[in-house]
This record gives sequence, structure tokens and C-alpha cells, in this order.
Amino acid sequence: MTNPFRYGKVVSGEYFTDREGELTEIESDVLNGQDLVVISPRRYGKTSLVLQAAEHLRKRDVLVAYIDLFRSPAKDKLAERLAAAIHEGLIPTHERMLQRAADFFSSLPVRPKIVLKPDGSYSFEFDASPVTRDIDRTIEGLLEILAKVASDRKRRVALILDEFQEVMSIDPALPGVMRSIFQNQNDVSHVFLGSKRHLMESLFSHKSEALYRMAKPVRLREIAEEDFSAFIGERFRASGRRIVPEAIGRILAITERHPHDTQELCYFAWAIADAEGVAVTPEVVEQALSQVLDAEDARCKELWDKLSPHRRLVLIALAIGNGEGVFSQAYRLKNGLGPASTVQKSLKYLIQEDIVEASPKGKYRLSDTFLRKWVAQLASS
Repeated sequence: MTNPFRYGKVVSGEYFTDREGELTEIESDVLNGQDLVVISPRRYGKTSLVLQAAEHLRKRDVLVAYIDLFRSPAKDKLAERLAAAIHEGLIPTHERMLQRAADFFSSLPVRPKIVLKPDGSYSFEFDASPVTRDIDRTIEGLLEILAKVASDRKRRVALILDEFQEVMSIDPALPGVMRSIFQNQNDVSHVFLGSKRHLMESLFSHKSEALYRMAKPVRLREIAEEDFSAFIGERFRASGRRIVPEAIGRILAITERHPHDTQELCYFAWAIADAEGVAVTPEVVEQALSQVLDAEDARCKELWDKLSPHRRLVLIALAIGNGEGVFSQAYRLKNGLGPASTVQKSLKYLIQEDIVEASPKGKYRLSDTFLRKWVAQLASS
């Protein structure tokens, strides 16, 4: 049998864990023309969730275009990715002939060079040499096509913009351009998601930002323990391996029900059970955790090496403590953190990098389950 758990990539189908409530909410909002911004901690399954919703929406005749802005570092690359997403998501398969694609984009200030790839898909290349205003107008034209397609085909359209925070590094003026276009697209729903939560919240929640209150926030909650327990048990049973209830409880206690980290720990636990022909017990889970930390060692070391000595001290304090009262004199003295102002600066950086997260009650913790374990292990060695 193959391992029934997946991590480190977008999951769908049988590998997708629950979130029926969020799925229903996203699908309903898109069908009603609502713009959305999906917000959650890193590696919480935002992309998997939204792409699962997209599959359901396509079955309900919604035309869906998806673009990952992380792969679009400059305006010409953004235009190319956007053209490809529109072509693939909004043009029916039987119309995707080279001439039709050329006609579809003929009104753009800069027309793309269209290349038919061996797999039958198309790539679009925009010459980076035209004046800046031409490529700006081309991006605007591509975004305006969405409403035209919705009107011409009498279909609802959804544009999914993944890693949307990258728009600020492409051009800080783009959010304003997008708002001016999107706010008039009544038959188009725009779904924004990104891996840097503080930047996404800033873009849509701060009054000074162009996208302020443009999209309804969808905050991913923790998956209920009973739902996650059922998922883990079912996946083990379906693959011919047994896991005792106490082991499921231990897995969820370690990962705190973080979707990615739970799948990763389950992956290693299943592999041990399969290799040794045993049931997964709490002892096997601890063995799996040790293997996970070994596998994550290089990634954690790379992050650690980039941190200043004081930021490392803050991480150690949070990893071995409870993250409450971090600015108090007692906490700072106990952990050798120095002045409160220095702690504040380090925390600000760590939060901006999504290494640390803060609760509304002022409690801080490492966002990454396994980084937390790795740092605690480092501190005790």
C-alpha cells in the first residue's frame, strides 16, 4: 500500500481533510459575487482549500482562473501568468486554438507571443522592452477581460490570486489599480490568499491601504479534534495499518491540529508501522517525531542561521515557555532578553516573517510546530 498521507504540496480528494464549513462558505460567497480574502497561519491549507472550492464551482458552471503571484516577480511575468490563467480558466477547451487565442488578446496594448507547448497547453510571452505604461495598460486590459467574459458568456467568473502579498514587490501601485477595476466587476468574484498573514491583513484591514475592506475575510479555524481523529483513523484503516486511539491523541497534541504538520507526522508514523509491521502506538509516534525533526533539521538550521543572537534568545524563550508576559521584568530576566524595547523589536521582526504569532490576549508562540520542537531540543542539548 502507498502512504495515505501527503504534506508539502497542495492536496485534494481523499487527502483533503474536512473543512466542509469553509468550503461551503467560499463556494456560496463566490456564487453571490462576493470578493474574499482567505487568512490563516502558514501551511494551514489555504491553497488546497481554495482549489478544492474551485473544482466544486466549475461543476456549477463558474469559470475559474488561478494565478500564483509568487511566480510573477516582474510586470511582464505577471502579464504572462495572468494571460495563461485567463486562457486556461475562461476559454472552453474546444476554443483553445492558436488563432482564437490570438484574437482573444488582440485588443491589448502589448500583444503576447503565443507558444503551443508539447503538452497541448499555451504559454504567453510579453516583450519586456515596451515602455512601462504599455505593460501597465496591458495588465489592466487583462484584468478587464474578466468582466467581458462574464458578460459575453453569461457565466459567473472567479479569479483566484495566490501569494497575493507579492503584488507589493511587483508594484506597490497595483492594489489601487486592481481596486479601481475590480469594484466594477459585479459578475466576477476575486479571491485573495497569501502565506504572509500580517501583510495580507495589512493590505485589507488598514485604512491607508487601497484594498481596505474590499474583500470579506475568511479565517481558517482549527479542524475539530473529532474530525481530525476520524480522518486519521480512516486513512490508516484504508491503507491496511492500525493506529490506536491514544496514538491519534498524541499526534494531535504534538501538532496542535495544524493541518500540514499533522499530515507530515502521520506520514512518518505510517512509514514506520508499514516497515516494521506494527500498529501505531504513542511510542511509534515519538519515534516518528524524532524522524520528522531529523528531516526538518536543514530547514530549521537555515532559518536559525539568519537570525540575530537576540532573536534566537526570544525563540528559545517562547519554545520552552508559555509565551505569556514576555515584556515583564521577571520573564526578561529569566530568559536573558534585556530591555522590553529590544524584545519588542525582535518580536516585530519575527511576526513579520511569520515565525512567531501573537494572540489577541498578548500571548506569543512559534507558528511552526516542528521549529518549536527543534528549538526546544536545541536549547536542552
